[in-house]
Amino acid sequence: MGLFDVSIKNKLKKDTIHKDFLEFMKKNILRQKDYEIDQDNHSIEFKKAHLQTLLKYNTKIEIDSSKHEKEITVNAELADTLILTILIILAILFTYGFGVIVVVVFAYFQKKKATHYLETLITNYKTIT
Repeated sequence: MGLFDVSIKNKLKKDTIHKDFLEFMKKNILRQKDYEIDQDNHSIEFKKAHLQTLLKYNTKIEIDSSKHEKEITVNAELADTLILTILIILAILFTYGFGVIVVVVFAYFQKKKATHYLETLITNYKTIT
């Protein structure tokens, strides 16, 4: 896990069906654009998806139903690390390092925005079911 990656663990009730949850997440994340998807029975993965952010995240949503309650694990890894690296190098060269603070704060707020978006989707699914 990197500094700007998102990781969420949450629990669902036993009676909710995992296929419904995966379809709900798929429908809401694919609302704006069509991303590459890898899907099986217990997980779905989006390649370079915008989670209402400017930066792209490789997002994997897994459901573990081996316990009494179903546990949801959402991992979103930052896919735009090359862009951030170039921005940091340019910030060091042109602003004597002060611009690095702006780039890091921007990436941190993008992480917070993605985390809030994913948590909101999970909460909305809980209120529907």
